[in-house]
Amino acid sequence: MNAKNSTGPLDKTMRDLGDYVSLNADKVRLWTIENLAVCFNTLFGILLLVVLLGIAVLFFAVAVTWILGILLGSYLVAILLMGGVFVVCSLIVYLLRKRLIVDSAVKMLCRMTDDMNRKNGNDE
Repeated sequence: MNAKNSTGPLDKTMRDLGDYVSLNADKVRLWTIENLAVCFNTLFGILLLVVLLGIAVLFFAVAVTWILGILLGSYLVAILLMGGVFVVCSLIVYLLRKRLIVDSAVKMLCRMTDDMNRKNGNDE
């Protein structure tokens, strides 16, 4: 009977340890799925915003080119001017890419991770 009692608590402890490991693995999987869902949702929203903004910029560029063509009397000069404006804008974005794009993305991901860690810390 004594031998049976000594293996009983050990078996129960091992089963509990297995359950604990399994539950922690499930927690990590759910945390990963939630983070990926938030990340993909954010990226999809940004992509949609960029596409819609690109379409709006295209329409405004056509309208400004048309107005410049009428004012300058030459649509070719107006198209070249608008092309120059877009080249200058592209250079500015390229020069500021670290501050505009990389730093913003890193801050967003850090904020998401911090929010998820804070949320998981409240669960326990």
